[in-house]
Amino acid sequence: MRRSERSPFCLPVSAFLTYLGLMIFLSPHSFSGGQADASAIRSKAATQHEIVMILLQKKEFDQAASEANKIFEMNWPSTEEPVLLTEIQILSKKFQDDGQTALALRILDTNMKSFKSTKSQVWIWKEKGYLYKKMGQNDKALECFRTAQKLEEGK
Repeated sequence: MRRSERSPFCLPVSAFLTYLGLMIFLSPHSFSGGQADASAIRSKAATQHEIVMILLQKKEFDQAASEANKIFEMNWPSTEEPVLLTEIQILSKKFQDDGQTALALRILDTNMKSFKSTKSQVWIWKEKGYLYKKMGQNDKALECFRTAQKLEEGK
């Protein structure tokens, strides 16, 4: 599996240990409710990610996009937003690589509500701008980049 296709939920051991610290050695019953919930959601999301990747391999693009949206519909704790951002980045790139720029844009539009941090929103607006530019819709691209710029400036 190419690195770009790997689920962000399946982190290398060192990153996983860094993320969870010593909690990795504790049983799931030792986690507080939020951490146990996040662990369960990550597991479900990893499975869902693999479903999306298989559907993309099969060239079932609309179904893959529909399944991708399910990842963002899970009840993620706000502390997991960086994981979600990584996932949407991977999905956007993968759909683009498969010539499905419009579907990548649809996934971003559909799931923007999952992202609350300014950093995440800026990335999404910029990515939308790049996608619109790639599709030759420069006016929409310009609007997206201006929105990202305003967010970065705190306006």
